[in-house]
Amino acid sequence: MTWIISALFAVAGVGAANTLIPIYYSLGIPFSIAASAGLLLNVVSLSSATINNAKRGRILWKLGTIFLIPAVIMAPVGAFIGIHAPRKILLWIFVAFLGYTLYNLIRGRTKEETNKFSGNTKGYILGIIVGAIAGFLGGLLGVGGGMIILPVLALIEKDYKKVSATAGYIALFSSASGLTSYLFLLREISYELWLVILIGGILGGFSGSYLMNKMNTLYIKYTIISIITFVLIKILIGIL
Repeated sequence: MTWIISALFAVAGVGAANTLIPIYYSLGIPFSIAASAGLLLNVVSLSSATINNAKRGRILWKLGTIFLIPAVIMAPVGAFIGIHAPRKILLWIFVAFLGYTLYNLIRGRTKEETNKFSGNTKGYILGIIVGAIAGFLGGLLGVGGGMIILPVLALIEKDYKKVSATAGYIALFSSASGLTSYLFLLREISYELWLVILIGGILGGFSGSYLMNKMNTLYIKYTIISIITFVLIKILIGIL
């Protein structure tokens, strides 16, 4: 499952942790352990992507760092609260996050929106605020915050490739910060699950890169929308 879903999300340029975490949880894995595994998956998959994007000059380093610093600072705070917060509250937050992700995937972007915050002070202030929120939620839910940052970056930068590459760069370090926090806070770590994550994440990254050159990403986008919708309904049925 990790391999297949990671590959599908890699084709669309989106991290798979937001979908895999509730799947792991539904298989009986405690939420905090599933969240730490999701952060590990992000670190593994985004490391190679960031290196490749940096070589191609697609990362907006200055803009990305404005998001990155507050995200890295707030990720441990989210992880600490995530360890101690009631499970049902975390699941409701996750439902809201998945709904937000689904909305942005379906809605897409318009050309007018990309000019709204481009290259001005509002864009940088927005980056600091959103970076802090994304880091907190990324640590809390184990998703790295990339899906929160991605649509906001799209309001500032017109080039979608640069938007995706910069979001990946931010999410990589935000995920690493949250993962480090979980390592200190968790009383138990499922190394067997981590091995599955490493193997599935690496295979998914390579498969996604291959599929990206062979398939129309529009089909993959609708596949991801279907997956998130299924997981969202499954979680809602479980907590209602």
